[in-house]
Amino acid sequence: MIIALLCCATLSFSGFAANPQSGTSLGLNQLKQSESVLNAPATKQPANSVTTHTPVQQENITILKQDSGINISIMNITFAVSPTYGSAQAVKFTAPKSGWKLESILIMATDGWNASSKKSPKPLPFAIEIRDANLRLIYHFADTQLPYFTSSQGIRMTGVEVPDILVSGDFFVCFYGYRSLGLAAEIQNATGDSYLFDKVAGRLYSYRLPMKNNQTLPINWLMRVAGR
Repeated sequence: MIIALLCCATLSFSGFAANPQSGTSLGLNQLKQSESVLNAPATKQPANSVTTHTPVQQENITILKQDSGINISIMNITFAVSPTYGSAQAVKFTAPKSGWKLESILIMATDGWNASSKKSPKPLPFAIEIRDANLRLIYHFADTQLPYFTSSQGIRMTGVEVPDILVSGDFFVCFYGYRSLGLAAEIQNATGDSYLFDKVAGRLYSYRLPMKNNQTLPINWLMRVAGR
């Protein structure tokens, strides 16, 4: 039920224009070769910090969105791989109440394979972590991308159910694509809640997507969570 609610948005992608106003047409190889822009380590916000995001209530399930919240089918979206093998693309969420039960994570990503590919897709590892406001590990999940992010259409939004996890205040969802999977990034209406997490250093960094002519854009990683 939770997965169905999370995936209720209609997806329609006919391609991405190669300019900042309409997304970026970058393949995974190009993304891997580009330099990611890391700013200074992100300043930790207190758990009770004010947020402009209103949880979406559907039946008895609450869906948290830290992107702009507009219909996904009309978002300007590109895909980006993590800059290093050990770094994760991370989104900060705030539990709507103390002891909120996190039950599912929704992620849009691609492995670059589609129906026009001449070869069968190869299994590639990925991992998802949930960390508390102090970046301490709460939960770790790992698998290969085939049942989650491989699609004949080239892009897939998938829900990953997790054991019921009680969270309070701020927490982070971290996605490790290990430089093989591209995570969807909304390139307009940045909310300031998307980061890169360096697992080795245990530090969180603000992030801007590199564009042409040495320009950069703030982005929203397209990850959402659901619980009750």
